[in-house]
Amino acid sequence: MASFHARYVSGDPDDVWRDLRGLGLRVFDAPYREDAEAVAREFADRARRNVETLVERLQARGFRAEENGDEGTPCRAHVPPSPGAPALADWLEVTFAPFPMTISAWIRQVGDVWLVGELPGWPASVLADPLVVQLEWAERGGSRSYYEAEHAAYLRDTARRDAGIPFQLDYAPDELHKANISGDAPYGIDLPGPGIDGKVGPAIWFVDDLNTAFAAGGFPGALWDEGYQEPPAGLRESLAAGLLRL
Repeated sequence: MASFHARYVSGDPDDVWRDLRGLGLRVFDAPYREDAEAVAREFADRARRNVETLVERLQARGFRAEENGDEGTPCRAHVPPSPGAPALADWLEVTFAPFPMTISAWIRQVGDVWLVGELPGWPASVLADPLVVQLEWAERGGSRSYYEAEHAAYLRDTARRDAGIPFQLDYAPDELHKANISGDAPYGIDLPGPGIDGKVGPAIWFVDDLNTAFAAGGFPGALWDEGYQEPPAGLRESLAAGLLRL
């Protein structure tokens, strides 16, 4: 029987994720772990290529990444992993075990992505839930101290833990905050993880959420109540053309 990695690279990603997720925590044990980690690394390699392609296409259209504040402070759309990324991933794997392999691979190989900003010809792009994944915060010196403080606060909150509320590893503002509008809690990964992939809340897998975003050219949402307007015809399709299925 072909390995999970062989099936993944041969063009069967959705079935591979189904089967690997179905293993639950057994994925961390022999004989599955090495094969599953190879899939996670391949996933991260594809994700990075998608990110680099998207950023290149957006910048060719005049896109400028900006912080989600009133000042419109420019920032970087993609920050590759810093030299400290492996150490951060190692710490997260130990502190929040079992830690999803996909999240660890993203930190080690992809870096931080921020597609909030100004896109000429489509001023409503900030209302389209632009892709943001910031797990290292490399541009701001790394995030271990932030995670340590958040984890310590979680451990002190016995009521929260007694209620079964998991620790959340935040990685992006919600769709409203991305547009500088008061909104809900950040997007985050519930920890400890259920297996190879992370869960964004109770129902959405991290990889599935990313596939949705890439299929929409990095802009999968639509805040109609906030004045959203559709992009120029074909824009999303041209941004998404040829991006890899994770």
